[in-house]
Amino acid sequence: MITPLKRKSFDELIPAVPTAEQYQYYWGDGQSVFRRVAISIASVIIFTILYNRVHENNPSSFAALMMFVCAALGGLYWMLEPVITASIRNAKLRRFAYCGFWQAEVLDVYVSQEVLARSEKVNARGRVDVSYDAESFLNIELGDETEFVTTLRLPMKRELKRIRPEQTVYMLLFSNDRRFGRVSRQTSDAYIPQYNLWVGDYPYVRRDAFIDLAKYINKRSPNRQPQI
Repeated sequence: MITPLKRKSFDELIPAVPTAEQYQYYWGDGQSVFRRVAISIASVIIFTILYNRVHENNPSSFAALMMFVCAALGGLYWMLEPVITASIRNAKLRRFAYCGFWQAEVLDVYVSQEVLARSEKVNARGRVDVSYDAESFLNIELGDETEFVTTLRLPMKRELKRIRPEQTVYMLLFSNDRRFGRVSRQTSDAYIPQYNLWVGDYPYVRRDAFIDLAKYINKRSPNRQPQI
């Protein structure tokens, strides 16, 4: 069952400003932080040099001001990049006109493999050895009483092994059709209340607000679809 949401609820669940979980997702490992710091240092050096040159010729020029601003932003780049990246990703969902809360049921669960890379090496005997770098994915087929069916495809993790058919799953659907006759997107961020478990490759949803919304909807009559 799809429960349409008002725009206020939509904006609360998929905020323009990234959540802490989204910021942490794009913060990355030590190598990523080092790369951003290096870019920040390089930016500060380059724009400081340009600022000094422009400032010598015309201290009050607009170009000098812009070089100063770019140098300041460059120094903060290592902190701002995760915010910008997450904001852009959120904006791709926020551009849809309508958002709906979907209560689905697990119809089937199966594992598949995808070849990520193929490499060839010549051994000591002159023969070519071919090796494949493969990753396992868990496919969760979801559906409801309206016969709408979709599949979540997630990298295999230990906690996902608990997912079984007939379990309830909550997630968001997006459409430009008020009646959701055509679903344009869905979040890979899904919630399984039985285990208080979130599954997905990216934390799209503001999770505390989503759980509160799920509790509110469940208290209402299942035959009604109010806008919240």
